Amino acid sequence: MNIRKISSEKIILGLGLLALLFLLLLYLNNHYFHFDFVLIGVFQELLTIPCILLQPLLLLFSIRGLYKKKFKENKYAYAAIAILTIGILFSVSMFISV
Repeated sequence: MNIRKISSEKIILGLGLLALLFLLLLYLNNHYFHFDFVLIGVFQELLTIPCILLQPLLLLFSIRGLYKKKFKENKYAYAAIAILTIGILFSVSMFISV
């Protein structure tokens, strides 16, 4: 049985994409759609704070991984850094525009 190991850069990239997607859906719901379903509100309340706190932590892990590999070319780590930076700026801009 051949089990391939998923690299930590791919996991960080996937989590960063999920966090950015969640924040984008949260923004669209609050500013455009205005869905008032109870289940959507429950998931928003449960996931917003962990999602916002997870982004800087993932960014630090990604930068630390690049530092350990002496900044060799790693497209997943650089993509994760870009996506997480965009997500953090998006999170901050949502607080400022309120």
